[in-house]
Amino acid sequence: SSCRFSQRGGPKGASRRLAGAMSTSEGQPMKRSRCGEGGEVPLVAGARPFLVERFFARHEFTAEFMLGSSDAEAWTARSLLELARARGDEKAATEWAEVNLGYTESSGHPELRAAIAGLYGNNIDADQVLCVVPEEGIFMTMSTLLSPGDVVVAMMPAYQSLYELARAKGCTVRKWEATYTKGVGFSFSIAGLRKALEGEETARMVVTNFPHNPTSWMPTPAEHAELVSICRQRQLLLFSDEMYWGMALEHGEPESSCSRYEHAITLSGLSKPYGLPGLRVGWIATRDTAVMAKLRQMKDYVTICGSAPSEVLAIIALRHGRALLERAWETTRKNRELFKAFCAQFPELFEYAPEPSAGLTLFVVLRGWAAQMGAQAFADWCVEAASCVLVPSDCFEAPEPPAVRIGLGRANFPEALERLRSRLLKTKDGSKGS
Repeated sequence: SSCRFSQRGGPKGASRRLAGAMSTSEGQPMKRSRCGEGGEVPLVAGARPFLVERFFARHEFTAEFMLGSSDAEAWTARSLLELARARGDEKAATEWAEVNLGYTESSGHPELRAAIAGLYGNNIDADQVLCVVPEEGIFMTMSTLLSPGDVVVAMMPAYQSLYELARAKGCTVRKWEATYTKGVGFSFSIAGLRKALEGEETARMVVTNFPHNPTSWMPTPAEHAELVSICRQRQLLLFSDEMYWGMALEHGEPESSCSRYEHAITLSGLSKPYGLPGLRVGWIATRDTAVMAKLRQMKDYVTICGSAPSEVLAIIALRHGRALLERAWETTRKNRELFKAFCAQFPELFEYAPEPSAGLTLFVVLRGWAAQMGAQAFADWCVEAASCVLVPSDCFEAPEPPAVRIGLGRANFPEALERLRSRLLKTKDGSKGS
């Protein structure tokens, strides 16, 4: 059986989401709460509160375990430099010690942009790369390339800024919705994209995210080629969020949207599989010279330039990028198997689906009393009972079917999972203590 991932839809019985101070027959609290603070009140330029970020603001630095994070285990500056030295990189320590703390080039350090361009083979050169903070890249693109009244087709569920900034700009956002199939997982069909593009008003932009957050879905090469063909036929801008792209490199060499299509704008960076989110180093790559010119001008109104220490560490990191990715791949493989066994132990609560598995996350549909509570209330219960943060589907504005995002990239995943297992076993045995 399958269901459309929309607020109006959902699997049979999923509407049993109760509000108020109630409890299930197992004695679990049924209280409802928001993902973050601020409700639906627009805070900035018409944009609604960023649900997942507000949720993390409440819990990320207070809860003991982040079971829902979408990044790989972070490196320290020391461990990165030690890795470089162990791999024979003689100049890394000197580069770091002698970093100049003055302003940097607006487009990014030339050596950094050259290293980034190298990730795309011979299809992108350094002048077609603009270094940005990843979220800044989304903001700049939507602010610069879209106008009120434009039609934007975006994947749903998704990282909220990928569609919310367009909506706040006055654009019409059409949903390319995921489909959930029991026992298989979440997927996006090209037919679904074509349907979303139908209508009297012509679309301006398609927004994609591969591997996808939160589901980890990845199109096949044929599906990606067809997506690009659709965009080319209609002369659409294609904004391709590829922050998790490094995870897809474990089993092949998929071709980036900016390599395939002359009007694609690819966003990527070092925050996710590379395990360097604290550097705040990302980039936009595009072969569209008019788009790049506009984005360069827009950057003058935001960060202007990057952090010199971050850029130097990023240059060092990309010289050893494969080693950074291999650690993330190994951790994710082990944690996925642990979570598969965990779901087998609690089949009444978690519906494990083998597909997809290209990213750092799993989007796991809830069953039983957890589903009856709703994803948000269940996530709140996990924090209160086990100090474990799982990200509820409500944070992606997709409460049906109720699901939680599980992050597979952290080193303490086994310990975190054991904490949650212990609490759930007590609940299973009838103990209601916290």
